[in-house]
Amino acid sequence: MKLQQVEEHFEKLDLSDMAPGGTNHFTAADVQAKPIEVIGKVCGIYQKVRPFLSLASELFLIPKKWRDALKSYMALMDQICPS
Repeated sequence: MKLQQVEEHFEKLDLSDMAPGGTNHFTAADVQAKPIEVIGKVCGIYQKVRPFLSLASELFLIPKKWRDALKSYMALMDQICPS
């Protein structure tokens, strides 16, 4: 995605569901009691921020090791949370 596309993507997002009390907010107790539900919530959040992570992983201003770490993280999350 280009920077303008990422900006448009984030302008459309309703991030209130990630705040305390929101539908994608969870606590440590939720992780223990409802792990599958929490994974679904984590994947929902990841899919929302993935365009930014993808763009950041390509920025030459970010040190290569940081970009590599970000790309590794995204590869793992893409396996856990297929789109």
